[in-house]
Amino acid sequence: MFRNISYAVLFLLALFYIAEVNCEESLGVVNGEVVEPHSLPYQVAIKTIINDREILCGGSLIKTNKVLTAAWCVSGADSVEVILGAHNISEVEETQVRLNSSTFVIHEEYDPDTHLNDIAIVVLPEEVALTDAIQLIATPSLGDILKSYSDELGQVAGWGRFDDSSPAYSDVLRRIQATIIPNIACTVPYLFSIQPYQICLTGVQFRQNICLGDSGSPLIADNIQVGIASYGSDFGCSAGFPGVYTRLTSFYFWLETHV
Repeated sequence: MFRNISYAVLFLLALFYIAEVNCEESLGVVNGEVVEPHSLPYQVAIKTIINDREILCGGSLIKTNKVLTAAWCVSGADSVEVILGAHNISEVEETQVRLNSSTFVIHEEYDPDTHLNDIAIVVLPEEVALTDAIQLIATPSLGDILKSYSDELGQVAGWGRFDDSSPAYSDVLRRIQATIIPNIACTVPYLFSIQPYQICLTGVQFRQNICLGDSGSPLIADNIQVGIASYGSDFGCSAGFPGVYTRLTSFYFWLETHV
């Protein structure tokens, strides 16, 4: 009985917190506004085929020859196409660099069923030259390990679906900005499956969220990548559920080993 009461209290606290950040609604846009071309130069698109299915993901350039992404995006792939310096991925822009890679480092304890340890690195076949359209993004330092980032403004961008009712991906890069919420406000909607090494972005604020095609995209707070887009609710991208990300501070030592 005590356990049931505790769950009820947690549920009410989560609803209260979500209501606090849900200060305004816009037009139900899933993936937000189109960004100024090449204003997020660390952003990377990843294309591959897994189990005869075409996969689109996001990623981030963290070294001149290494791209950080979700394990889901490369697990089971033979090779991937990495597109750097892009705004419109349906076009071959002068700023773009396209490379193929078959070298991945997937977290040893990645679980595709629970999405836990959803982190991987794509090793590029060569170092890329940094330009105005291709830049590195910083990841958390050792001093950031204890930061929760709760209540900070988070930003995520991608080329994923921008409408639940449409199977089409976005040709151009879109972004959302929303509040990073405490894990207690995220774990209730996901039936207490959220772990400390995950981080969540509210899905009710402005009715924006990540969607299919955005996995692997970087979650940015104060110009630092603090998360990797992992998954959302089965009820739909605009259903108001939080977006779930891999928390990079929890993988600081893993990154130090492999980067």
